Amino acid sequence: MPYSQEISRQNKGCFLFLADQSYSMVEPLGGTGNRKCDDLVTAINGWLQNMAMRASSSEGTKDWMDIGVIGYRTDKDENPIIGPALGDALAGRNLVSITEIAANSRIESRIQILPDEETGGVIEVPVEVPLWISPMAEGGTPMCHTLYMAHQILEEWIAQHPKSFPPVVINLTDGETTDGGNPIEYAESLKSLATEDGNVLLFNCHLSMTAADSLMFPSNYELLPDDFSRLLFQMSSELPESLVQFANKKEGFSLQPGARGMVYNADMVCLIKFLDMGTRVDKKLR
Repeated sequence: MPYSQEISRQNKGCFLFLADQSYSMVEPLGGTGNRKCDDLVTAINGWLQNMAMRASSSEGTKDWMDIGVIGYRTDKDENPIIGPALGDALAGRNLVSITEIAANSRIESRIQILPDEETGGVIEVPVEVPLWISPMAEGGTPMCHTLYMAHQILEEWIAQHPKSFPPVVINLTDGETTDGGNPIEYAESLKSLATEDGNVLLFNCHLSMTAADSLMFPSNYELLPDDFSRLLFQMSSELPESLVQFANKKEGFSLQPGARGMVYNADMVCLIKFLDMGTRVDKKLR
């Protein structure tokens, strides 16, 4: 059975995030007042924190996955700027281990607003939040170049981990590619990479400023409203059966056969659900 390998210290997993950093990411997400780039890094930082916590044990942090965050944008002359987005001690590295993630966060103090049950108002509570990436927004969207770079990174990783669960790539973007070429061709090349347990899984999330219904994990491209959403559908991997069953039984979805790893017109709620579902293979961790 493909996509059945447990993720362990002997057979590590790999999760690679591709984060759109183009200028349009300063727009509000889903009709809210929050910038897309801010909510994107909040979601990824939250996921990294959860994974670091799950990897922790009385023996220390278990080294059972490698993680990368690649940001992509262009300069004022439309030259691609593509590279690692993790900061501080992890800067400049395409992939790092979960043990390094756990050991190298930057702590930031923030004010969290919570309801006050006694007064019916709200109270401000200071909290410390671990951060690994920061928002960035400039230039265009060199998606083809980014998918090519992802191919290079994962081709090398797979050569070192041939028996592992296949790498999972999550592309988070708010617009069409601006660097020419056909992103479907680059996506197909990326998805053709494989371990002994199956092919690379590519998921795509469209971050929208429109306060409208989102469409998660569609199985038919004809349900999608425009050429760009249909392009994302074609780029995305079909969900493995194990993930479909989990989504339907545990998460309340009603996914149909052929459901793809994509969401169109995502708000913050969809973004968090998408990251959780896209990386749900971590249930096999041991």
